[in-house]
Amino acid sequence: MDKFKCMYCDREFESYDSMRRHVSRTHKINSQKCYVDYYLNGEWPTCKCGCGEKVKWNPVNGSFREFVQGHQSRVANNWGHNKKAIEKSAETRRQQFANGEREVWNKGLNKDIDDRVANNGKMKSESFTDEQKKEYSDRMKQMWKNEIITPLTGSAHSQWNGGSSTIQQIARGSKKHYETWKYPILKRDNFTCQHCGSISDLQVHHDDIEFSEVIGIILEENVDLANSEWFEDKKILADKVMEYHVEHNISGITICKKCHCELHPCYNL
Repeated sequence: MDKFKCMYCDREFESYDSMRRHVSRTHKINSQKCYVDYYLNGEWPTCKCGCGEKVKWNPVNGSFREFVQGHQSRVANNWGHNKKAIEKSAETRRQQFANGEREVWNKGLNKDIDDRVANNGKMKSESFTDEQKKEYSDRMKQMWKNEIITPLTGSAHSQWNGGSSTIQQIARGSKKHYETWKYPILKRDNFTCQHCGSISDLQVHHDDIEFSEVIGIILEENVDLANSEWFEDKKILADKVMEYHVEHNISGITICKKCHCELHPCYNL
């Protein structure tokens, strides 16, 4: 009968399992490392799809898995490589979203108010290798090109909020915004960040009521224009937003871009 010889002290055992337990108790080496050293010449196995990622240990059968989770479909996935099936699935999902059968799970959420969104983004980012990122990017570009994925705009988009983001952009970029509200505050604060003392990349932070809240008030007061997608109507609303700033003496404070981003990490300032 073949003997199983310990690689770390040369003791012999009747079975591999006996040897493995000895290695664990005596040499403090876990089952995975023992298996790799004894059967695989010290080389940790990688995913059979060819991605190069190390596979996980399967404690049920005492060996390593063949694929990283989800990677088996890269080798044997009849559905995933069927262009008609992909197109049909995409069309079905679009119809389900349109008639309310399906809804985006993170609608209205962002990483600052929902831990699931934050953790999902973090884990996804950390798990992607450069090769996977390129592969994903190329695949998405191809799907857009083939119109398997089509853009949702205006009220059809899951993040639609009456066009308030466009109104904010128009208002922030207007001459009236700078002359009647931003400049007086910058001048009052001697063109200096009130948090760190910087004199570059200065912005004005709403320290009492947020810009989006002011827009919400204006939209409620002007229901007839609130859902319009015409640029001229949005410009009228943007002007009203700035008039509200002046009429209600909206409070603001001068801070630099870096400090502003720390206050609003979710904003693209």
